[in-house]
Amino acid sequence: MGNLYESKFMKTLQRFGEKIAGNKTFSAITSGMMLSLGVILASAIFQLIAILPTMFKWITADSAFYKFFMLPYNMTMGLISIVVVIGISYAYAKSLGLKPLVNAINALLLFLMVASPATTVQLVDGKTSFTGLDTSALGGPGLFTAILIAILSVKLTSFFQKHKITVRMPDVVPQSLQDSFTSIIPLVVNILLWHGINTLVLKVMTVSIPLAITSILSAPLGALTSVPGIAILIFIALLLWSFGIHGTMVMNIVLMPSIIQYMTSNAALVAEGKPAVFAPVALYGAMMVCGGTGNTFSLILMGLRSKSQQIKAVSKAALIPGIFNINEPVTFGFPIMFNPVMAVPFILNPIITLFLMWIGFKINFFKPSYIMIFSSLPMGVNEALGAMSWHNLLMPVLGFIVSFILYRPFFKVYERQLVEKENAAKEIEKSEANV
Repeated sequence: MGNLYESKFMKTLQRFGEKIAGNKTFSAITSGMMLSLGVILASAIFQLIAILPTMFKWITADSAFYKFFMLPYNMTMGLISIVVVIGISYAYAKSLGLKPLVNAINALLLFLMVASPATTVQLVDGKTSFTGLDTSALGGPGLFTAILIAILSVKLTSFFQKHKITVRMPDVVPQSLQDSFTSIIPLVVNILLWHGINTLVLKVMTVSIPLAITSILSAPLGALTSVPGIAILIFIALLLWSFGIHGTMVMNIVLMPSIIQYMTSNAALVAEGKPAVFAPVALYGAMMVCGGTGNTFSLILMGLRSKSQQIKAVSKAALIPGIFNINEPVTFGFPIMFNPVMAVPFILNPIITLFLMWIGFKINFFKPSYIMIFSSLPMGVNEALGAMSWHNLLMPVLGFIVSFILYRPFFKVYERQLVEKENAAKEIEKSEANV
């Protein structure tokens, strides 16, 4: 293991990670995503409170209790792209010496204009109209667009200010008013740019930029439903996640029709007294069988004993959500996005798990599912109830072993990076305190 830590590959990866971490753009993206961690954890709490009683059939999704607790979830995780666009644009503007609050507000307005433009619809009575915002792209589907707008809008503002293309005000004018006028020209240009692009996309694809990106990415992938094909789809999904694109959403669009068809045909077979049959699409679950996308539960357990205060704090907060396969605290908090060191095992471990699960199905140990359960249940419960087989409880165990082995060396390299940063920060604090 020590030789692996000191290997040329690991050292190259570490240098690459340090280079990215030192880049202002990637640093702002990381800061913005970490800012959203509190919102993600709060959303997970309300989601779990809503879902737990449904496991025991105490309530249904139509009950007032479920709706009461899912509303906060929808208004937190369902709007996570708004939090990200504010956080990233604020951090990036601050690093470039711009006014962070002004740029964060402008980026938010641009993102809402693109991802959720105000739309007027006619109500059923035919007389009353209603104007509202479509929230479908304000959660995970809008994440990549939020990152793009946050970075590019601030970058354009920086260009205008660097070249002094701004509205200048006399020094006697209050600073807050000066800041507002200084941002007028960059804001107008940004509006024309993003509104123009979005209008063109709407005209061509009839959907906004965030949904168009998801559709474009998913379109050529639908035919990959063999075992190697599912492995490729999982690889692409996790690679997209590593770059801030909601890879799970992309693959859900691709595979959901096949998954539903697989489940319903198996349900019909079981109803006739015949055994359910395996299809490669069943292996899609290998991507999220142990702690959510990327099988990050083993990473959480490692983090609980970490020497890095950041990793330890994130892991403590992520433990309970991780049991229920909710992995956003890890993805945003470690973070895994835009982190080349952690991206490697994040992508590889589900693919290896997929092929081992395939062997389990081929020797008839794991059982095909025939009950559709779309809910954040504890690890293994979904798999076991879907096939009514205790054997499937061992799928997360398999995922845990594979992910632990793959995450461990990369985790230690990343931990070492963070510990060095944290120690350097402590030394700076001590020196400032002594002064």
